[in-house]
Amino acid sequence: MPRAKPKILLVEDDARIRRELMDALRGEGFEVDVAVSVRDGWTAVQRDYHLIILDLGLPDGDGMQLVRNLRASGRGVPILILTARDGAEHRVRGLDEGADDYVVKPFHMGELMARVRTILRRAGRSVGTGTVQHDALWLDPETRRAGRDQQVISLKPREFDLLLFLMRHPGRTWTRDQLLDRVWGPSFTGDSRTVDLHVRRLRAKIEEDASDPRFIETVWGVGYRMCEAHSDERARR
Repeated sequence: MPRAKPKILLVEDDARIRRELMDALRGEGFEVDVAVSVRDGWTAVQRDYHLIILDLGLPDGDGMQLVRNLRASGRGVPILILTARDGAEHRVRGLDEGADDYVVKPFHMGELMARVRTILRRAGRSVGTGTVQHDALWLDPETRRAGRDQQVISLKPREFDLLLFLMRHPGRTWTRDQLLDRVWGPSFTGDSRTVDLHVRRLRAKIEEDASDPRFIETVWGVGYRMCEAHSDERARR
């Protein structure tokens, strides 16, 4: 019987960050519920979750109160604080109050997902993300190995992150700026040519003919997308 997906509660009032986190977490294979305030969060945590991702600056109060209430009630659910408060005193306070990790905005999505997996592993919960497959391509997020059919492909860290992101969202078109934000992170200071360079390098490694790509497609005037899985490949599996 397949293992149930880990359930995560995301307490975040910023609509853009909430949407991006939901996309990323669901892409990792997690089930996600959302709350936008301390009150909504406290109502939600009456159900069982494997992890809570918590903003502190919420419209009806300080998210730290939710941490205190949970720990005072004896609830041991792991908590990852995600906040713009970057002072050392805030970090110390958050961890002392009972949070398991503390991440400051702006953050890199790949690093945040790695922290989520680490917390769940520490809590004894298998994250169950497994190998990501798209036609003949496969990636293993845990071991950072990649390949095509039986051939292992050597990818640099950012090449791996970009390909993994695209493979998790087949058929969806992303602008270069969106890819920079999702893969490189909002603190990255380079320009969109970085994306073009990495796509060229990926095509040289994963395509049979880089001049006629079948995996990463250019959407002229917009950006890039991972093509949908080919029916002939699906039929062979």
